[in-house]
Amino acid sequence: MINHIIDDAVYVYKLECGCDPSPKNMARAGYEFIKALRPDIRKKVVMKPNVTIVADRDSGIVTHPDFIAGMVDYFSETGLSPEDIMIAEGGGNDAMEEYYGLGGYTEMCQQHCSTLVNLNHDEPEVYHLPDSEFFKEISIAKTVTDKDNYFINVPKMKTHNLAVTTLCMKNLMGTLTPPYKRHLCSFPHELGNRYNEISPNGIELREEVLCKRLSDLSTVLKPDLNVIEGIIGRDGTAFRHGKNIQTNLVIGGKNTATVDAVASYLMGFEPSGIGYLKIARLRGLGVIDIDKIEIYEIVDGAIKSCEDLSQYMSPIPFEVLAWDKHARNILLNKEMMTRSHVLV
Repeated sequence: MINHIIDDAVYVYKLECGCDPSPKNMARAGYEFIKALRPDIRKKVVMKPNVTIVADRDSGIVTHPDFIAGMVDYFSETGLSPEDIMIAEGGGNDAMEEYYGLGGYTEMCQQHCSTLVNLNHDEPEVYHLPDSEFFKEISIAKTVTDKDNYFINVPKMKTHNLAVTTLCMKNLMGTLTPPYKRHLCSFPHELGNRYNEISPNGIELREEVLCKRLSDLSTVLKPDLNVIEGIIGRDGTAFRHGKNIQTNLVIGGKNTATVDAVASYLMGFEPSGIGYLKIARLRGLGVIDIDKIEIYEIVDGAIKSCEDLSQYMSPIPFEVLAWDKHARNILLNKEMMTRSHVLV
């Protein structure tokens, strides 16, 4: 297979206006996006969705299994066997069977001939980070670090109470093993009660801790491809509180931070105002300035330069709710601010 993916580029795709988020359209979006890119698969492919809590497949909280099914169908067509097409996730605790069941993944894998992997039980590969501020070592599941496996990170388009957006970089948290090591949102006890203190980067210290930990993880774990399922996005806290927003979008590329910047922009935010993207840029993990990113669109199976990114913007801005359910004041980009004023 010929690889059509440029290293630092971002690719956008949108279902036609009026398309409902039916299982058929979800699968078509996953299939058409991955078929257009034609990734250069090695011996096996590992897709890591976002299935981190017990939630229904249509809740808007988890990566939709029918979207993954479309990708599975494409890889099956290329000749990969069921045991070589893996869906792998590590939930917030050791209950992946329940997560997979309610989320629709157990049924999907049975119907589409693919293999489910519980990363909570995976053997860890340890990476040492002696210069890191918070992580001195990170243990990552070997299923996603195996060089024979083509690793595709498939997050859901969502907001998060602390990170603002939870996309490619944050979805990698589910690869950390054992499970107790992946609580990156926890505040270090040695910092006492300083969590509301504003850091030199202009964000609360509790948020900055998470942002720096996410950058540490992205320094050592670089997916071969990231594909954000945003057919139905989710705002609010990322969990039970919030609403679904139909954007019909798929956004992907190799660089986690750069893909996250474009997705955050299309959700209505100014990427430079998001903490973890600021830190990622400072760490040299990717470009987050929209005007400096090479963006392509997938239309009718063809890839071409995107001349008008505004056509992919969410119809309304995503709202971010803090843990106390109050809205956070997150900087919107100019395009969304203009639209919001018109809507008002």
